Amino acid sequence: MSHRTLAAAIAALLFACAGGAVPPATEPVDWTEAGQPWSVFIVTEDPDGSERSIRIWLVVDDGTGVIRTGNSRWWANLQRNPSCRLRAAGAEYRLRAVPITDIAERQRVDEAFLAKYGWQERTFIKSDRAGSGDPYLRLLPRD
Repeated sequence: MSHRTLAAAIAALLFACAGGAVPPATEPVDWTEAGQPWSVFIVTEDPDGSERSIRIWLVVDDGTGVIRTGNSRWWANLQRNPSCRLRAAGAEYRLRAVPITDIAERQRVDEAFLAKYGWQERTFIKSDRAGSGDPYLRLLPRD
């Protein structure tokens, strides 16, 4: 492999890892496919109008994607405007984030995260997160 080919491959990989542009989706989210990768990108809008793209964990629960966060900037963005974009499965989906407040539902979501992420979930996430005030968000189509 030439240096030029290697440099191009590295540049493409870095761009992909940075959550670079992907085409807009033409179909609804296939959550089975979108929920497979280890992580996905969520895109929100900062107060100044700039785009905030963050790599996050996602699980599929009850036929839709669910994400969780702590007190993050992208969560503040979603509180201000629940419209967001999900970059997954090779496309960008226009969605809205709806808070999950039911404790039993949040516990079910925690079980899904544990099943998908295993020891990382147990190591990095507090054990009784469902009862905390941390945001749990279901990703639904925009109206």
